[in-house]
Amino acid sequence: MSRGIRRAGLGLAILAVYVWFLAATEVSLPRFLRGLPWMADFIRRMVPPDLSVLRSALTGALQTFQIAVVGTTVAALLALPLGFLSARNVVPASVFYPARALLNLFRSIDTMVYALFFVAAVGLGPFPGILAVVTYTVMTLAKLYSEAIEGIEPGPVEAISATGATRLQVLRFGILPQVLPLFASYVLYRLETNIRAATILGFVGAGGIGFYIQTYLRMINYPAASAVLLVLVAMVMGVDFASSRLRARIV
Repeated sequence: MSRGIRRAGLGLAILAVYVWFLAATEVSLPRFLRGLPWMADFIRRMVPPDLSVLRSALTGALQTFQIAVVGTTVAALLALPLGFLSARNVVPASVFYPARALLNLFRSIDTMVYALFFVAAVGLGPFPGILAVVTYTVMTLAKLYSEAIEGIEPGPVEAISATGATRLQVLRFGILPQVLPLFASYVLYRLETNIRAATILGFVGAGGIGFYIQTYLRMINYPAASAVLLVLVAMVMGVDFASSRLRARIV
């Protein structure tokens, strides 16, 4: 009985906090309903798409894809040592805790903030976009790598260690075979998300298709913007489909 009362009290407390969050963030159904006509008018102005900008849209989409691929692959390689250094079952606590703190520090900063920093540092274009994607993705993948390493089966590692193998041999034959499929899956998933992130980076001058979306919206050229958005949707759907198929084969 007392356990049921405690659960009910906990549920009411969570509900009260959630209601407080709704009020604090000014969530309002009437405001949303009042905005529906404006949303409908905005969508109406985007139809039909202006296909004359298709060439520019494809150029931007290709650049966004290039930013995501280069940024993700570089980050996947750089994250490998960090992943092992932040795995509890591989390194001592004196290495583990500082490494985890470093990952949490850099992961707390969004890709957009990195993009603003690198645009100011190296100028406009896709290069600062790549730097932003690499910086954030390294820390994210390193965290995922470390969790995969911590979840390995200890049996093969112990068996190889019992033969007198070196730490490098244990890593090569005991750990990597267990985690590499997961690593590949994580990289493919990050590629999907980085394509979306690279799109937004164009709004701050970091190259890609986002630059064209922002430009056409500022020019109030909604049909052109909708054509670019259609190209973006097609690219994201294609990459998501290919990535999901690859991940299904790997894992």
